[in-house]
Amino acid sequence: MSTFLRFLHWTGFSIWLGAQLTFMVWVPVSKAVALEPWAHAWKTLAKLQRWVVAPSAVVATLTGFALTMQLAARGRDAAGAAWLVGMQAFGVLAAIVALAVVVPLSNRMGWVAAQSLADGERDPAAEPLRRRLAIAGTATGLLILAAIWFGAMAPPAGGAQ
Repeated sequence: MSTFLRFLHWTGFSIWLGAQLTFMVWVPVSKAVALEPWAHAWKTLAKLQRWVVAPSAVVATLTGFALTMQLAARGRDAAGAAWLVGMQAFGVLAAIVALAVVVPLSNRMGWVAAQSLADGERDPAAEPLRRRLAIAGTATGLLILAAIWFGAMAPPAGGAQ
C-alpha cells in the first residue's frame, strides 16, 4: 500500500507542477497574443486548472498526509525531521494557494476570455486578473518546488545518512 501511495503522491505533484509550469510560461506570454487564440487558450487553461491541477493538488496533499500517518504508525521517529516538516509545510501551503486562489482566478479568467471573445475585444478586467494569476501561479510553483526540495533531503530508505 505504501508503494501505491508513494506512486500516487509523486504522480500528483508531478502533474500539478507540470501544469503549473505551463501557466508560469503562458501567463506572461499571453499579453502579446491576438484575441481569438488568447481567449481559446485561457478557456483551455481554466479547464486544465479545474480538471487536472485541482485534482492533482488534492491527490498529492491527501497521499502526503497518508504517507506521514504510515510513517508514524511504523514507529519511525521522523515526525520532527526538518525535511518532512518542510515538505509538508510547503506542500500544504502550495495546495491552499492553488485551490483557494489559482483555481478560482483561472476560472474567472476563462469566463473573462469567453466574454471577451463574444464581445470582440479583451475585457479591461483581463489584465489585472492576469497579473494576480501570474503572482499566485508563480507562488504555487515555487512552493511546490520548495516542497520537492525538502523531500529530496530525506535520508535514504536504508537509514544511512
